Amino acid sequence: MTRIRLVFLLFIFVASVSACKKSGSGEDVDPREQYLGVYDIDYSSKTSVTPGWPTYSEDAGEGTITITKADGANEMSLLINFDNYSSTELVKLNGSEFTMNRTRDNLPFGNKVYDGEFTGTGRFEGNTITMNSVTKVSQNGGLVEWKRAYKGSKR
Repeated sequence: MTRIRLVFLLFIFVASVSACKKSGSGEDVDPREQYLGVYDIDYSSKTSVTPGWPTYSEDAGEGTITITKADGANEMSLLINFDNYSSTELVKLNGSEFTMNRTRDNLPFGNKVYDGEFTGTGRFEGNTITMNSVTKVSQNGGLVEWKRAYKGSKR
């Protein structure tokens, strides 16, 4: 009798563990899926020189950012399009926040283009994306900074 109870309990245990599995394919949902699509973006930009010109130049506009999956499990590709500017950024996603995957950028200043240090971050909040980036160049004892801000909603 004890042996039958043991077999019965083992059967109940196996059946209950099997019932706890997810239905369907058993694959996890890719967290990037919720962020894919086209976003309508408002953009602002400010270039400053320290010391000297706290506001050397400013710009603002509207455009789009199209987000697709990239090769890495936590990577996305952002295609940024504005009237006179377009670029593609590779970003690394960490929860709802991301960092741009590069450290250098071209900074146009005066009649030259300089190679600068670049940092860029962003976050998703519901259907809204917010991004900020800074490119810095030390030149002739001064610091030139190009700050950009993007904010928009998913279509």
